[in-house]
Amino acid sequence: MKHNKIKTPILLLSLICLFCGCQETPQEVTDRMGHYGENGQMASKERKHCSIDELKAAKLSEVNLQLDNINLPEDVDFSDIESIALLKLSFEENYTEQKEEALELFGIEEESLVDTFDAENMGRTVIYDSSAHAKYLAVGENGFVSFVGGLTYDYINDKVKYQDTPEKYDLDVDDISGKMVELKEGKTEIAAVRETAEQWLDDNMPMEGCGYRISDVYVRELDCSGEQRKQLSFYAEIWCQGLRFNSCASKMSDSGSQMDFFIQGIQLNYDGMDALSFFSNSVGKIHIDSREEVDEVIDLQSAIQRMNEEMSGFRELNISKILPMYVLFPIYETDEELYGAPGQKLEGRPVYAFIIKEGVDDTKFGINKGNTTRTIFVDMITGEVTTDIG
Repeated sequence: MKHNKIKTPILLLSLICLFCGCQETPQEVTDRMGHYGENGQMASKERKHCSIDELKAAKLSEVNLQLDNINLPEDVDFSDIESIALLKLSFEENYTEQKEEALELFGIEEESLVDTFDAENMGRTVIYDSSAHAKYLAVGENGFVSFVGGLTYDYINDKVKYQDTPEKYDLDVDDISGKMVELKEGKTEIAAVRETAEQWLDDNMPMEGCGYRISDVYVRELDCSGEQRKQLSFYAEIWCQGLRFNSCASKMSDSGSQMDFFIQGIQLNYDGMDALSFFSNSVGKIHIDSREEVDEVIDLQSAIQRMNEEMSGFRELNISKILPMYVLFPIYETDEELYGAPGQKLEGRPVYAFIIKEGVDDTKFGINKGNTTRTIFVDMITGEVTTDIG
């Protein structure tokens, strides 16, 4: 395989959050806040709280606020929430010592491993790369796993040409029932392949207390030496008790060498119903070490008011969705430590995520959700606001 070609898309895709760095609220917005004076609507520090059951039943029609240059969606649906907590998490460590499970999963014999390298601060990564078998596998100390095969392998090695992505589905709003695609075995229901992918993740990448849901689907058209083929690209999110892990935005620290928080999403490509040709678990494999249950949070109206205080008047903002999420914050032991280091601790904080549909994802390989959205996070406990709107 052409290593200079394979490493670039795989590593870039697995660290996709680097391309979606958030910034703090712009200074001009902060300055503007100083001119609100006695405007109780804008400057109010009153925060109301609600129980989890009350939050599950929240409706936008019950929000009574006058907003400035901010348009909200028709409603919200928080009914999936089971519980909310402050999470303590960590990345895997010494995962290459358990690499046999990944090798077995993707049908690779250990003696065929052809390369290893040490990345500063990230430990050992085991590489398998075989042009004869059209397979690539990387397994890292922190649980990072990336597999390439089938049409995806051929695409990366210039044996297959990308043509178009004629269909894109956001499964929060789009119904794919009855949608068909011509795959390896013929006409196939997209929803059936989605179910296969989610079951594969639950079976082979289990995360205690969590599950997986496909959130986005792209239908790709590829040219295989004159033969037209199609492929499905999936983006999967981790769900924990009704809240998804942040897959929308990331933020670089002030130093520019670490992440304050990052995207945690899963990428898969399918050439057929059971023909997985690409998998990446993003930054690495994480698990929940403990959870501190939260009985009440800032209510929806207070969160919207907090967002309005920080963002209204900057420019017109059209919020397409409001979602409950966990944002993951790495805890660094040194100034030089990279995010996602083996064994690194994290804090998971619940937030209201205000999603602005903006931009086009024109990637030809995988899915980059950061290209299509801008996000405003409001912490459900503290009311702190962070955004990637520049």
